[in-house]
Amino acid sequence: MIIAGTMPIKGLELIRGKPTLKGNKIIINNKEFPISMGTGALIGAVLKTLEYFGEDKLYVITAGDIGEGDGSLKIYDALKDVDDDLLIIHYIKPKISKIKEIDFSPKIIADAGGMYVAKAANIGDKFYLFLPDVGELAFLADEKASHPAYVRGFISEVDDKEVPELIKRAYEKSKMPKYMVVKGEKDYVVEDGDIVETIDAPKIEAMECIGGTGDTLTGIISSLIYCGYKTKDACVLGCKINRMLGEVANAKPNTQVDELIHNIPKVLKHLNL
Repeated sequence: MIIAGTMPIKGLELIRGKPTLKGNKIIINNKEFPISMGTGALIGAVLKTLEYFGEDKLYVITAGDIGEGDGSLKIYDALKDVDDDLLIIHYIKPKISKIKEIDFSPKIIADAGGMYVAKAANIGDKFYLFLPDVGELAFLADEKASHPAYVRGFISEVDDKEVPELIKRAYEKSKMPKYMVVKGEKDYVVEDGDIVETIDAPKIEAMECIGGTGDTLTGIISSLIYCGYKTKDACVLGCKINRMLGEVANAKPNTQVDELIHNIPKVLKHLNL
């Protein structure tokens, strides 16, 4: 299982290796990175989920990128050699020519920049799973938008009530993967364009204020798939587990994402997984 994504650290060269988690830090090749949010939160959630199931075969490809694209290009080049069963492409600057060079025989899961470049390159159907929030779903549903910033007004002004129609539009207008999870006040699990499950409980209001909870959801679902759960079951379970983290951690608006991540094994044990 491989995670590929940038860290918002200027000048950080390409790093490849097995990560470990210590407190609120990710350690790769003796270099420390904050969990905080983004790629760090994703890695932390995967590590704690795999730890519960006795798995430790996680490999990370990362580099520094503060929006200039230098680190992202290094990651794209490194992905040419990837042959693992499961790859998560996370925070990365979209580069259409580079994404088309990747081998799509493994299951490839995309969040954030990984989804943006897949949609812009019109190769979303080569991916296995997308995990957009409602705003990102609007981008996927706008066949003329090349970036989330350019979503047309009649699509961008959406709320949760319009999510089913946006899902339908995304699958009709653009190439989409077999599976999708739309993250929000209510989570939607989608298979072949059809909503197969919705999850809205437990609802912990404070979770909306905590940065990185979308990243933890991606990490949990991806880990469950890697550990052998059927994809639909992994998506449904992952949404429930992510919500339960807020309940178990007694989340408040100032709760940090690492506090949620360290509670993942407790929730998994509670569910007898």
